[in-house]
Formats: sequence, structure tokens, C-alpha cells
Amino acid sequence: LTPTHRAGVCAFYGECGRNPEVNASLVPSQVPCLSNTPARPASGALLSLLRSVCPELAQNATPRVCCSYGQLNALRLSVGLSGAVLARCPACARNFANLYCHNICSPDQSLFTNVTRVTDYAALPGQRAVLEYQLFYRRRYAEDAFASCRGVRLPATGGYAIDTMCGRYGARLCTAQRWLDFQGNKNNGLAPLQIDFRLLPNGSEPGQDMVPLDAPVWGCDQAPSADQKPCSCQDCAQACPPVVPPPGPPPPFRVGRADGVLVICVLLFAGLALVFLVAVLCRRDTAEL
Repeated sequence: LTPTHRAGVCAFYGECGRNPEVNASLVPSQVPCLSNTPARPASGALLSLLRSVCPELAQNATPRVCCSYGQLNALRLSVGLSGAVLARCPACARNFANLYCHNICSPDQSLFTNVTRVTDYAALPGQRAVLEYQLFYRRRYAEDAFASCRGVRLPATGGYAIDTMCGRYGARLCTAQRWLDFQGNKNNGLAPLQIDFRLLPNGSEPGQDMVPLDAPVWGCDQAPSADQKPCSCQDCAQACPPVVPPPGPPPPFRVGRADGVLVICVLLFAGLALVFLVAVLCRRDTAEL
């Protein structure tokens, strides 16, 4: 359903109504329209919103995108809900948002996206709504993004934010793959459709001219921008100051190359022996007199 996989080409664009397979969701379950067409230039309100929600995609004056204003606004709401539990760590929140910014708006969307299931959209004859697609990420990218969020705490519970973002696995058993699988589950209350995340190691390619997404990631001990700070030590072990090891034991007491204590003991013993010997000799001389 995505015959062209090329830079500057979309896999979907715009909104084609609600997903008929999603019954309950915290955000409107609007699904995109199948559209394997060139990315569109962003301008006006769309460009302004892009700079706010996905600044990494708005680096040049006339960026191109594969999302409409409605899609980007829905992304803002969705990321805002999830990002609320990650806000303590700016790097994690930014990395998490970027996962979806690239997913929804990247001008090279078709390079790492493959639509697998659609349905007819009755409101627009001939238009098809996307119900499921595959996303190919480089494993390093996904695992680094996950690592930046793994230690983020939820003060209200004392647990980890990942506890709420990994389904039945919780923080202890969560991995990058399980984390993304939960994000792409249409039954999680946030995802508008089913997303099949495929994480590929270095050297492995999906084929069909596709290229796994491998975008920059901020470590939790890094600041995503000049007006932000790294995550706190409480949320990021790498941000903690190094622990100064206690001073080691003092060097052993030595006299030359010999053990100093042993030398003193020998001298003391020799001194006592000499005193004893002198005392014995003196006693003997006295007895003879």
C-alpha cells in the first residue's frame, strides 16, 4: 500500500475521520488518509505549530512535511498527555515527542513507513483511511530514546513514569520494543490506530528501498536546548555527580625495604635481651664478690 519509498515522499497525509475499530480514547481517534505523494511545504499556522511541537523538523525557512495542521494539532494533544509524566526530564520529553514528530510529519516518511491496512472513507469517495502501518526504526535510535526516559520518576507514586507507558510489563520488565509496542497499541487509550514498530540492528535493512529511521537522541544528562536543563540526578543516573571514592589506607610503615613494625620489634627484643644479659652478668659478678 506504499509503493514508493523515497526521501521527500509521504506514506499518508491529512485526516480521514475516526477509526471505526477504536471505541474509547482519551484523544479523538482520527486516522490519516493514504497518500503516497510528495511532502507539502509548511507555512503560516502550520509552520508556527511545527516550530512549537516539532522544532527539529523546522530547521530551515521552508520545511516540507507530511502532516496537515489538524494532524499536527492532534499530535500536540497526544504528546502533551504522555509528555506530562515525562516533563521532569526535558531530554526524555523531547525524544519522546520526536518519535511521533518523525512518524507523523517527517518529509521522508515513506522511507521508514509501510502502510499495511486501510479502509474506505465514506465521506470522500475514492479516499482510503489508514488503519495500520509498519514503522522501521534503527534499534540504536529506539533504545537510546528509551534509555533517556527509563529513570524518570513519578513523584505522586514514587515509581517510574515508564510504569504507565509499558502496559503489563511495568518498568522492571520494560524494553524499548515493549515500550513502543504499547505506544502503538490502538487499545491503549491514546493511539488512534495500530502501529507495528520494527527495530532493526545496524547492517539490517527492511528492503524495498526503505531506510530505518535513525535520528539524533539527547541523553538524559544533556539539555535539548539552551533554555532547558539536563534531567536531575533523581531521574537520570548519568546526571549525578561522580562519587568520590574514600581515601585508601596509608602506605605501610617501612624502614628501608623492611617492615617498620618488624624492625622495631626486633630492636626492642634485642634491647630487652641485652638488658637481661647485662643484668645476669652483674648479678653473677656480685655473687662472686
